[in-house]
Amino acid sequence: MKYFITTFIFFTILFSTLSAGEWHIGPSSDCDDCHLQHSSEQGQQLPGGPYTYLLLKNSINELCLSCHDGSNPTAPDVLTPVDMYNTTESKESGAGWFAPAGENNIHGHSLGLSLLTPLQNSAKITELNCASCHAVHGNGNYRNLLYDPAGRGDSIALIDGMDIFTEHPPDKPPTSSGAVIAYNRGNIGYKAKYSRWCAACHDLLNSNNPSTPPAHFNGHPVDVALNEFFSDLHADPGHWTGGLGDGFINTPGATDGILRVPFESALATDFASSKLPQNSDRVFCGSCHKAHGGENQKSVLWPFREGGNNFVAGCQQCHNK
Repeated sequence: MKYFITTFIFFTILFSTLSAGEWHIGPSSDCDDCHLQHSSEQGQQLPGGPYTYLLLKNSINELCLSCHDGSNPTAPDVLTPVDMYNTTESKESGAGWFAPAGENNIHGHSLGLSLLTPLQNSAKITELNCASCHAVHGNGNYRNLLYDPAGRGDSIALIDGMDIFTEHPPDKPPTSSGAVIAYNRGNIGYKAKYSRWCAACHDLLNSNNPSTPPAHFNGHPVDVALNEFFSDLHADPGHWTGGLGDGFINTPGATDGILRVPFESALATDFASSKLPQNSDRVFCGSCHKAHGGENQKSVLWPFREGGNNFVAGCQQCHNK
């Protein structure tokens, strides 16, 4: 009986963890996707090898991008150009895409370059690779995001079904159509803690510094509800929940505007409620920026620095000035 209970608990934990990270963990983890047993392949020496930890490639970025570069249609493509999501409404994934490793990327995070970490108190020089943010062998977090990305002893849990909601999990075994459905931007709703995860490295954003009225903050706040300052609103909650007019692409007759930006819904209990706009919705890092990068400078979701018709579209959705 004790053996049965122990076994039951083990598999309950295993499969609940798998449902959070979805891949590279538990039954979905296939060692030979990334490793060789004897530094050779089918009896032939691996060109340039053997590599550290018997990896198939010479670096983490090279290894991850050998699948996630669009060459494997069942894996989410994170390397520009990305067209696997062209059939979806947003035409992009939730996190966006990178420039090639070693290239200084003005449109998002740069891979494989030693650069000063922006918005960080310690002004640390870091060379990013995929494992800087993701647990390569999986964990219980959404998208296998690290619990402690800055290596400072944090334990930041971002759990699918609690802090983040997805409607469709990836197919198992993976399929190209299932990958598009699972990883496109429209399949993700947010509730809490995402900004805390980003601020583990970008810790100058850890607090919303108060300012002198009529300004509420010295800088754009995060995790503050649109309707929090009833007597002196700088936001327009009614415009936000209505979803029509300046900033919104689905306004009848509009020639500009963008899709509704992502938001955190503190009242969300499931995927449907996480996607329902409310006055109490909160701006978080992902409301304005893509985690990997995108088509606009600074990884902004609209062409704020480039200019043009939509250069304040994301701002207008909340503020309507």
